[in-house]
Amino acid sequence: MNLATSLVLGVVSLSIGLGMVWFAMPNKQGENPRFLRFGLAQMIYPVTALLFLVIGVAQLIVALA
Repeated sequence: MNLATSLVLGVVSLSIGLGMVWFAMPNKQGENPRFLRFGLAQMIYPVTALLFLVIGVAQLIVALA
């Protein structure tokens, strides 16, 4: 991959991961969003968000190194 592709993939993946983390934050009353109230979502959603964050950081390291 060239520099531009790695940089774009890194920024997009990192912003998707940060957006997923922000979207899943509890409200002021401490209630989770409706989609995280089910058992399987609590196991899959954090792993997916973390995966996007790790891929984004790794791509940015590759692009800037």
